Amino acid sequence: MAHEDLGVKSEKHVPGCVTRHIATYIEGNTCSHRWQAAKKARAETRINYVRPNEMAQLRWNATQDNLAKIARYKSEGKTGGVKRTYGGKQSFTLKPFSTMWWPWPNNAHHIIPRSTLAGTLEQIAKAAEPNENRMFEVMVQGLLGEEYNLNDEPNMIMLPLQDPDAVAMALPRHLDGSGAGAMNHPDYSLAVEGEVKTKLEPKYQSLASAIKANKHQGDDKAPACRKTLEGISNRTYDAIISKAAAAHAAGQADVTLDSIGPSLYQ
Repeated sequence: MAHEDLGVKSEKHVPGCVTRHIATYIEGNTCSHRWQAAKKARAETRINYVRPNEMAQLRWNATQDNLAKIARYKSEGKTGGVKRTYGGKQSFTLKPFSTMWWPWPNNAHHIIPRSTLAGTLEQIAKAAEPNENRMFEVMVQGLLGEEYNLNDEPNMIMLPLQDPDAVAMALPRHLDGSGAGAMNHPDYSLAVEGEVKTKLEPKYQSLASAIKANKHQGDDKAPACRKTLEGISNRTYDAIISKAAAAHAAGQADVTLDSIGPSLYQ
């Protein structure tokens, strides 16, 4: 099935959102997963985040490109204020986690990844064949109607990209290895997919039967699933913290999302 926009063009989109479509930190934008993850990280007390509350005091040469970048940072809410230009340099402060490089190289990770949610909904929709496209659309619109937001704080965690930072904070490194082949976490995603499918499939069973029989066309109503999904995200968040901390305490090397993924729900 081709559902590239996943409801972004729907009249119900915002504050609900079921896809990752804004890649940057934009303060106040509910679809900005990086902003949501940064807010959560700054308030988190269970994770020993390194320098989470410090503002970076930066000075950049006042070139045309740098001044344009600073202006963009300011418009997106990344800066705590631009001071002044002196000695050919612009002085400004930078909020922690507002970029992928401060206070350490980081990724804002979706606990239930976009591809996992979309793929699971597609699998569940097959129960309504030959009307699986309608089933998928009803499920997506139902989640948007509940104002479920894949990019909201419950589904986000800020993770380091480098092993020394992961060790220092007792967190898993986001990705395994390096290069194009490592831009994912298949073992982690498989574990989360199993949990999401187990919890959602029974809730959608009656809807799938009705749509398969072509009943109630145009008046299909999806069951409430927002609390179920947010519950999975919260439990998985706790498991990521505890499993990673235990792995580090046991002296395990190279702790990543993939290395703890198979044990998340045990």
